Amino acid sequence: MNGAEIFKRLLSLNLNFKEFDWLENQGLSDVELLVSVILTQNTNWNNVLKALNNLRNSQITSLDQISQIENNELALLIKPSGFYNTKAKRLKDLIEAILKKYNDLDNFKENVSREWLLKIKGLGFESVDSILNYLCKREILVVDSYTHRLALFLGYEFEDYEELREFFQSGIENEQEDLCKILNKSYELYELYQIFHALIVAFGKLAFKGKKLSLEGEKLIQILKEG
Repeated sequence: MNGAEIFKRLLSLNLNFKEFDWLENQGLSDVELLVSVILTQNTNWNNVLKALNNLRNSQITSLDQISQIENNELALLIKPSGFYNTKAKRLKDLIEAILKKYNDLDNFKENVSREWLLKIKGLGFESVDSILNYLCKREILVVDSYTHRLALFLGYEFEDYEELREFFQSGIENEQEDLCKILNKSYELYELYQIFHALIVAFGKLAFKGKKLSLEGEKLIQILKEG
């Protein structure tokens, strides 16, 4: 089995994956997508939305505005996301680095490299790939704890994030046309990676109870294994 096969089998489960706010055309601005990558660390998505709403209500909608706001004021606005002092500092550091190197968000989206982002304190592989895929529309799959758990229950073990990502990404480019036929719509490769990630998250919410499988999860894993 490769990533493309898992993708197809997840699609056959008719999971509800289309409503995630971070998917394209779901209402988040580019700035909010960038900010959410920091805010979502160690918290749930509903808390991130509350923090984003606070920023909206304060009419803070640009990188320049975030870079100019005081750390303690920013921390209060993003408080619902938890670890707010740390996140305020990380957010300011990231945005100041972007403005210094790239001047604006459009230039950043066009020219940033994975290597540059990985050097930013507070950004790990998952955060960096989220920025690259969802904001910059790059052809890279985001893998997370749900992806890791899914791999384990399917009988696969990987040494690190990169191995996990490469496995789940495998075959998708070659199967792009077939996957689009199943989805009844033409998609760019970066969009297919977004859909695959959303499917895995939707599966994880349904199938996992902590690190264990729910009763529903046990049935679903068998379906995935058997195809």
